[in-house]
Amino acid sequence: MAGKVYLVGGGPGALDLYTLKAMRCIEEADCLVYDRLIDERILNYVKEDCECIYVGKQSHYHTMKQEDINALLVEKAKVYEKVVRLKGGDVFVFGRGGEEALTLYENHIDFEVVPGLSSSIAGLCYGGIPITHRGLSSGFEVVTAHFQNQQDEWDYQRFLNDDLTYVFMMGKAKLSVIVEQLLKVGKNPQTPMALISNATLPNQDACYGTLETILDMYDKHPLPSPLLIVLGQVVSLHTKLDFFTKKPYFQTHVLITTLNGKQSVLTQYFQEQGAMVDQLQLGKIEYIQPIQIPSFDHSVIVLTSQNGVKGFFKWLSQERFDLRQLSHARFACIGQKTEQVLNQYGFYSDILSHQANSIAFNLDLKKYVHDDEHMIVICEKSHCAIERLHETDQYISVYENKEIEINVDKHYDLACFTCASSVQRLSQQACTFEKALSIGPMTTKAIRQYYPDVEIIEASHSSYQGMIEKMEGIKDVL
Repeated sequence: MAGKVYLVGGGPGALDLYTLKAMRCIEEADCLVYDRLIDERILNYVKEDCECIYVGKQSHYHTMKQEDINALLVEKAKVYEKVVRLKGGDVFVFGRGGEEALTLYENHIDFEVVPGLSSSIAGLCYGGIPITHRGLSSGFEVVTAHFQNQQDEWDYQRFLNDDLTYVFMMGKAKLSVIVEQLLKVGKNPQTPMALISNATLPNQDACYGTLETILDMYDKHPLPSPLLIVLGQVVSLHTKLDFFTKKPYFQTHVLITTLNGKQSVLTQYFQEQGAMVDQLQLGKIEYIQPIQIPSFDHSVIVLTSQNGVKGFFKWLSQERFDLRQLSHARFACIGQKTEQVLNQYGFYSDILSHQANSIAFNLDLKKYVHDDEHMIVICEKSHCAIERLHETDQYISVYENKEIEINVDKHYDLACFTCASSVQRLSQQACTFEKALSIGPMTTKAIRQYYPDVEIIEASHSSYQGMIEKMEGIKDVL
């Protein structure tokens, strides 16, 4: 029995404009067939065993012809239970989704359409242009500048109604023809006009003018595709309604270093503030199993990270260790985030560092660990900043921060670091940056060592939230 194909609209470009149903389809897909204008970060959300197939098309170059894409969907539906055909914008707005749906129908393949935001509306919104507005526009017309079999173009008389907004999609190559023909048929030269490139994305750019001036403006400020061409009185509202380019970090280049492939909360924060963000994974956490379980009687189990907590209980589980034997031990956590992970296993911290960094943690351990107790420090294999208090203290490595091979040579306005190892690893690359955002003292120390000339911004407290709070207070620094 054949599977089901979901024709999914991915919206105008920004990942956070995907619908909930679109994301659910992507996360559950056994096979994902996707287009050129899809942000490849969406691939981070698919299952590990999902087959991902790129079928992108651009002007004068098609990875795969439309007929072959149609056949591919039928073929994959006979192999997989859930196939997702992911398209930019809305499936049925100049996306040839109707042709794909008809092919599936004719081949008796079950399908469902998941609508997406069309850039013809959402893209204008991000350019500060409402597609309709009382007193300025009572309706709109959306057309494509691509014609089948090079057939004749429109009768430009259809665009003379000044009460409507006109949106020309895929029209970059024909911009001059469109302008010339509109003027030729008598369209008011003072009609407001806009060109919006990469709408909704951090690298969005635009030209605003009139039908009479837009070509000169475009010559001075060329824009890449995909390009929206907008004509109508509503364009005049952009100076008041433009919210996107007024974001505090709009088009600021920010690097977020991480130790896993999941989207960082810092990435999300800076993207919401308009920044152009690259998230770079510099390490990978691998859990390791120590040789022997120690006695936990009269001990303080010192947890120095969230990964340490996970690795500790993973180790005990693999050894079929009875957690009731921890009843005579106390726990010490380096910060609230680490304690929250500990809570998930049914335990609570007896000692909680007053600041989430090793300097403060060492002071608290010296103060609160009793003389008749010994520490069992759960840490990362190659590094531990916890100072020994007694000869009987033990250090047990339950995970390893393995380096990942990378190659990056870009320049950034800001680089964000949440651990010292990321600083050291990035220093081996040709990557440069003006300022660095540090999570805490140890990371700051590493930045000073490897990047002595870079201005450092240290978090108000050692956490992701502390980094965000720091940037909230100094938004004019970049």
